[in-house]
Amino acid sequence: MKRLGLIHLSKIEWTDYGVNTYYGCQHACKYCYAKFLMKRYDSQRFFAFPEPIENAVELAVKEVVIRPPGRIMFCTMTDPYQPIEEKLGLSRKVLEVLLESKHHILVCTKSGLVARDFDLIRQYKNVEVGFTITALTDLPEWEPYAPGNTKRIEALMDAHEVGIKTFVSLEPWIPGVTDPIPIIEKTKRFVDRYIIGKLNYHGAPSNYYRERLPSLIRFLERNNINFLIKRELLNE
Repeated sequence: MKRLGLIHLSKIEWTDYGVNTYYGCQHACKYCYAKFLMKRYDSQRFFAFPEPIENAVELAVKEVVIRPPGRIMFCTMTDPYQPIEEKLGLSRKVLEVLLESKHHILVCTKSGLVARDFDLIRQYKNVEVGFTITALTDLPEWEPYAPGNTKRIEALMDAHEVGIKTFVSLEPWIPGVTDPIPIIEKTKRFVDRYIIGKLNYHGAPSNYYRERLPSLIRFLERNNINFLIKRELLNE
C-alpha cells in the first residue's frame, strides 16, 4: 500500500506528529482505539492482515525536513514492531531517517523486537523508547496476540541498561485490571517517565477514575515520579 503522506499532525497531547509504517496491527488488542477510528474499513482485515506503507521511507525523507521540529510518536495507529516487522525491517528504515532529524522521536511499542534496533537508537539523544504496560501479568483476554506485559517490562530494563531513555504508557488504565501504583513501584528504577490515560470506547465509568486519581497523584508526587496525566482523565 502506498500513501500520500506519512508525518501527520496529531491530536494526542503528548506528541505533535504521528507516523505509521503499517496499516493494521497483528496484536489485535481488544481496547485498541484504532479499530474504532477506522470504522469505515473492515476492522477484521485491518487487524489480521497488516500491510506495509510501501513508500514510507521515501515520504519520511521528504517530509521530515519540511515539518517544524516537534515530537513524533512512532507509531500512533499501529505497532512499529509487530511480527511483520521482523521480516520486512520497514520501521527500522524509517526510524533511521527520523533520528537524523531535528525532531524528538517517541518509539511506542508492545514488542521486545525493538531491542533489535537498540544499536541504532542508543546513538541518538533525540529519542525515547516506551512500552504500553497494562498490568504486571499478561492479559491474553485483552491483548490476545501481543507480547505479554512481563516481556515488555524485561525489554524496558534492557533499554535502560544500554542507556536509552524510557517511558511507560499506562494507557489504557483498564478498570479492575490495571493497577498503576504497583506497576510504577516495580518499574520506576528503569523508567524515566509515565504517561497515564483512561480506557476509551468501552464505557468505563467516569467515577472509577475520579475516585482513584487523587491517591495516584499523591503517590506520584511523593515519590518524585516524572508523569503526565492526560487531560481526558483529569476532566473525568
